[in-house]
Amino acid sequence: MKRVVKLFALWVAVMVMVSCQSEPKKQNETPDEKVQKIITSWIENRKAEYPSYTPIEFGKLTPRYRFNSRTHKIMTTLDEELEKKQPNKALVDSLQRLLNENKSDLLGYTIVHRFTTEALNGVKNEEEKLFFLDSLYRIVTVLNADSWDLIMDKELFFNPESPDSIEQ
Repeated sequence: MKRVVKLFALWVAVMVMVSCQSEPKKQNETPDEKVQKIITSWIENRKAEYPSYTPIEFGKLTPRYRFNSRTHKIMTTLDEELEKKQPNKALVDSLQRLLNENKSDLLGYTIVHRFTTEALNGVKNEEEKLFFLDSLYRIVTVLNADSWDLIMDKELFFNPESPDSIEQ
């Protein structure tokens, strides 16, 4: 009888150890959540440039497509429809599906991020940066947010800035 109890206790201990070592299932992250996590990590890895970083707000994750007659027409029509008071959901979905079907035209994404940093004298500074990410959500470059109008219609090609922009 003692042997059965010992075997049962050993079996329970092994089962507890196995269940504790198994990884919890990852929740599916939305692209917005994934990008926010990547940007936050990227900034935190640059403490000298961004001391006492505190995120305030992330803008909308916006896909950037190669500027050609096809993508320009689709995006113009999509923007016009989204600006209406009551956009036609079926048309918006159809236009977004057309853009998604042309993945070869996808250059990457942009997102605006507002945050604060603290100067050496203790003064808090609010900053706003425009992050360019490639199609794999790797940070390619970071510009001041007022650069937006100067570059949105241009094809910009970059290599990822550094390996730490890639999620490990």
